Amino acid sequence: EVLKTIRTSKNYSQQKVAAGKFTQATYSYFEKNKSDISASNFIFLLDQLQISLDELIFLHNGYKNSESDTLLNNFFNSPYNDNQTINQLLDEIQKYLLMNPNHALLNELKIICEGLLLLISTGDIKAAQSKVIKIWDRISTYDQYYFMDIKMLNAILYCFEYETAKNIVKFLIINLNRYKDFKEARKVKNSVISNFAMICIINDDILKAEDNLLNLLKEGIQSISYVTLSTCFSRLAICY
Repeated sequence: EVLKTIRTSKNYSQQKVAAGKFTQATYSYFEKNKSDISASNFIFLLDQLQISLDELIFLHNGYKNSESDTLLNNFFNSPYNDNQTINQLLDEIQKYLLMNPNHALLNELKIICEGLLLLISTGDIKAAQSKVIKIWDRISTYDQYYFMDIKMLNAILYCFEYETAKNIVKFLIINLNRYKDFKEARKVKNSVISNFAMICIINDDILKAEDNLLNLLKEGIQSISYVTLSTCFSRLAICY
């Protein structure tokens, strides 16, 4: 129904959208939800309509993000050392999971929130690590880290001892370099470097912290948000 709305609002015929890739009848049955099409044909269809999958889902949800997407966005855009914010997010995630207990990603975010809160309240890295270690154990077996894996590992960096955090960051940067042209990749890379610099400071490796922060400013000054920029300068000030 959403695809039909998009097509008709653009005054496109079914033949124009199908464009010889598949028959008008095939498209018609798909648009009426009477049959499916292949993944490659679906991607072709989105290109014909000049619309992304993210926008299609947004429209399908009535011009808003789904509740789960909202929770994910709120988590990844929040500071990981803010007790009040993390507590509030944990409450919202737990409420969502009561109705959707099998949502794998939000179940892991719940664990991350619990680990971060434990770290904030006690400063006990080992206790926090024991909470989130299953997430690291899962992702560390992959041949390549995918974007959501990278974002989750960035969120739990503070829960690991220095040497482990250094190794995790090394692999995160390698994998992020593969994503250099992907949306949000620069933002996440900036966050990883800034977070790691703070971990270096906590562990008295001031020269390494300074080196990471200066490289971040040198390489990404045009793409750094004001929040990240102020964080970088604050952490450089601590180094000096």
